[in-house]
Amino acid sequence: MIATQDRLRPGPAAIIALLLAAALLSAATRLSELLPVHDWWQVLVAPDLNSYAQVLVHDSVLPRFVIALVAGGALGLSGTIFQQVLRTPLADPSTLGVSAGAYLALAAAGLWAPALAVSARELIALAGGLTAFGLVFLIAWPHRLSPISLILAGLVVTLVCGAIAAAISLSYSLGMNGLFVWTSGSLTQNDWSAVSRLAPYAGLGCLGAALLARPLGVLSLSDEGARSLGLSLASVRLLSVLLAVMLAAFTVSAVGVIGFVGFAAPFIARASGARRLPQRMIAGIAIGAILLLAADEALQQAARFMREIPAGAATGLLGAPLIAIFLGRLPVVEAPVLPTAERRSRRPMLYLAITAIVLLALVWISLSLGPSLDGWSFASPAQMQSLLIWRLPRLAAAAAAGVLFALSGTVIQRMTGNPMASPEIIGVSTGAALGILLLVLLAPAFTPLTQLGAAAAGAVVSLAAVLLTGRRSRYNPDHVLLFGIAINTAFAALIAVLLGTGLPKVFGVMQWMAGSTYSTTPLQAMIAVAMAVVFLAIVPFFSRWLDLLPLGASSSRGLGLNISVSRAVLLLLSAVSAAVATLLIGPLSFVGLMAPHIARTLGFQRALSHMIAAAIAGAALTTLADFIGRVSLFPNQLPVGIVTTLIGGPYFLWLMRKQG
Repeated sequence: MIATQDRLRPGPAAIIALLLAAALLSAATRLSELLPVHDWWQVLVAPDLNSYAQVLVHDSVLPRFVIALVAGGALGLSGTIFQQVLRTPLADPSTLGVSAGAYLALAAAGLWAPALAVSARELIALAGGLTAFGLVFLIAWPHRLSPISLILAGLVVTLVCGAIAAAISLSYSLGMNGLFVWTSGSLTQNDWSAVSRLAPYAGLGCLGAALLARPLGVLSLSDEGARSLGLSLASVRLLSVLLAVMLAAFTVSAVGVIGFVGFAAPFIARASGARRLPQRMIAGIAIGAILLLAADEALQQAARFMREIPAGAATGLLGAPLIAIFLGRLPVVEAPVLPTAERRSRRPMLYLAITAIVLLALVWISLSLGPSLDGWSFASPAQMQSLLIWRLPRLAAAAAAGVLFALSGTVIQRMTGNPMASPEIIGVSTGAALGILLLVLLAPAFTPLTQLGAAAAGAVVSLAAVLLTGRRSRYNPDHVLLFGIAINTAFAALIAVLLGTGLPKVFGVMQWMAGSTYSTTPLQAMIAVAMAVVFLAIVPFFSRWLDLLPLGASSSRGLGLNISVSRAVLLLLSAVSAAVATLLIGPLSFVGLMAPHIARTLGFQRALSHMIAAAIAGAALTTLADFIGRVSLFPNQLPVGIVTTLIGGPYFLWLMRKQG
């Protein structure tokens, strides 16, 4: 039967075979440009150290070829094991946060314990990967390890790990370039050391997988069926997870973060007809190796015309279409929603006043309090006049961004009926960032207005894609989030590829993407505040729509609402709001998630009061983040986007845990 399936489904296998042939042809072409064919065997076994070409091939070209095969195979096997143990086709080291945890541990060790990072880098990466996966598992457990809970928790853990690594890097004045190197996943080699480190572990991983193949295959049965066969489920799952994390972490320690190879390889293996677990393991190893080799060869050929892009950044592009394909196969089920206030606030003005007072107090503290050479102190009235020139513009920009992100998040949550949606999670902010980056790279000159237009266009495209694809599932909350994650993944990978070009124009963009308000001018601050005021003045006109849309399409139509028009207008409103906020503090933020939820827990459930309270809460969050970023590493600073991610990521995970 399996052989029949293989014959009936040659397409994916044929594509992989073509990729392998193309990769081998590319490698042979590049090698022949460096050495004549009759010298190939000599350079492999006994290179002439006086020949630059032979040394280059022996110590760089060949190790790179081999490490691509070894790393790709290890990731393919790791993804296959994860998907078998967790019983979801969406699992892989990058979607579960394992790779991010491993690189964060390596980054921290490289700064604080460099000797240990050299001598025990594999163990450090393993510890980081296990910690990250443990956190994802803990958050997803109350949700019965559903695919959406695993992916959401893994995404947020990855973002938080990235923010922590950026904070560590900035605290040691290494800048964002060092962080990008850690996360880019480069296969460039200078010798055989990485191969000699990774290959033995990959071999041990294959041996361990072979020993676990039979008990792992039994896991495809129900838990009761597996126990009836005398299988210890906990032991098998624990050993299998340890093996999968080990393979992924050791790969990160050797070549950095390589995204979605562990996701794509098992997918293609199943599409090719592999059904039994041993077949899927072998196919996953082979396909993972071929995918990474083919991707790296394509990048090396492209490097003839442009600066070389790291392989890890490019393979991230595999994630979006595969998530979308799997999403079409998931059943449409109603997901539990976050707990909200059991009743409306009986004293809305009191709660609004308290929230506003908290915001004003944070503004005063942020403007007047700060560290100095003599310690912490509040500024005197005379000192305030000179400090306001520096502190007020950045504070105003941060607060305005908080208002705009909060309004965008509130509109998106009410429009989709999903209290865990936000412009940061479903790709709206990333789309705005991609629009700005493309403008910077393609336009010889641009104005603030054209920047806003580019950001708004990217945000509109992202949100429109999420809403259009969500129609199939009737805007099921889980599916909307997963589509958003797919778009977020694709745009983030494109951004990484563009940043990897190394063009001088992108370096300023890298700092902006971290969310820095350091260089905000008074004019920019005034424009930001004006935009926030304009949006606050506009949103009351759409409050009725936002009250009706969460009731569902049929109920909304019955009450006289034109669904298509209302969604189109609200889409534009939320996208432009998120675009302006992204221009101010970058795409890294969870304010669009946190502020609406804070307002909802205070009892504001009607749309108008919900948006106003969320706007005040959003301004308070970004004001606090700007203050923390300014004083925490004095005299250095942390960007607002990184601080809000460090606050919002744990907050999001807590919400997921609470929802479960």
